[in-house]
Amino acid sequence: MPHNRRPPISPNHPSLHRPNRPTTPPATTTPRTLHLVDIDNLLDDPTTTDPGHIDLVIRSYRRVACYAEGDLAVVATGHHAPHVLAVELAWPQAQHCRRRGRDGADLALLEAADWAAATGRFRRVVIGSGDRIFLVALDRLRRADIAVEFVARARSLASAVAVRARGAIGYLPDPPRCAAA
Repeated sequence: MPHNRRPPISPNHPSLHRPNRPTTPPATTTPRTLHLVDIDNLLDDPTTTDPGHIDLVIRSYRRVACYAEGDLAVVATGHHAPHVLAVELAWPQAQHCRRRGRDGADLALLEAADWAAATGRFRRVVIGSGDRIFLVALDRLRRADIAVEFVARARSLASAVAVRARGAIGYLPDPPRCAAA
């Protein structure tokens, strides 16, 4: 065996590195839809932990909002821990935010709407709430040339939202009422 034989070169050795070649930019993708879901508003109860009810409302929202694979969903709740866990388990693919205080979930979603308006990555934003506070998001998103729609319960839709949304509103069915015993 010859003594002048070198050990094999490591694949990480600098002599094997190649300079980065310019790459062609990735093909532009169609902008997606962003769903901003105030789940406490849609559930009509910020403390419910009933998985059947939560799942029903989420499925109804997704159907009415025309949720599609590849869409981004941001679901906001208050801070009631058992409720938060039940919501997160019901829609694990969504991005979840929690915020304490009056209108905490709404404020978190308004920040996400501002981000969407600033980045231009979305062609459509669906706001899952009927709260008047989302008129700020409606105006900002429209100024950024983003189509805005609402999904809400008829009884919890603010009249100002109904007027300013100009018909771009989908309604969730009201939950069945239990017969009085």
